[in-house]
Amino acid sequence: MSIGKAAVSKPAPKTKRGVRTRAALLRAAESCFGDRGFHAVSVSDITDEAGIAIGTFYLYFADKLEVFRAVVDSIQAELRQHLRNSDAEDRLLRERQGLNDFLAFACERPKIFRILQESYIVDADIYFSYFESIAASYAKRLKAAQKSKQIVEGDPDIQAWCLIAISNFMGMRYSRPGTRKSKLDAVVETAADFIAFGLAPEGRARLSRAAARRPGRAGRH
Repeated sequence: MSIGKAAVSKPAPKTKRGVRTRAALLRAAESCFGDRGFHAVSVSDITDEAGIAIGTFYLYFADKLEVFRAVVDSIQAELRQHLRNSDAEDRLLRERQGLNDFLAFACERPKIFRILQESYIVDADIYFSYFESIAASYAKRLKAAQKSKQIVEGDPDIQAWCLIAISNFMGMRYSRPGTRKSKLDAVVETAADFIAFGLAPEGRARLSRAAARRPGRAGRH
């Protein structure tokens, strides 16, 4: 369900002061939406949180929906920047490090999960644009890792969505206040091992042997 499209987007600010003001409005909007949800928040709530006059808001955003969309875009941009810290050449090591970095980001910004989940209701295009953009770049990296024999062959797009689902729900679960660092370390280790080896006791080799012995498999096309 969508509440409708935002009005024509405002152009990006050209001055340093304008950039700072827009960023302050985005931070305030993220806090308000994360605490109370899209429908319970008004433009005046956002400007009060930011300490900025309500008239100034409309210099940067056409309406509440546009600032909501901008908040989701900023979450993605900051997350991408945060995950660029991984320097491991091996894909599986990058997955482990990336999950660790993602959980660290999630613990710093736990409100993002409410915003992302609600975006599906507010405007599904916002929701799918966010995840499809991440999945597309993720799939390219997985495809490259397949070519270099670092990971198993398969549809990289499906692999990307599976890995996104794991990290997203792990972030929702373990970014809650009070989660200890030692717990997060254990979460990363368990999840990374699951990504690398799956559920089969001996990993993919055992899974492949079992599949090969499955009755009727040889005759399938």
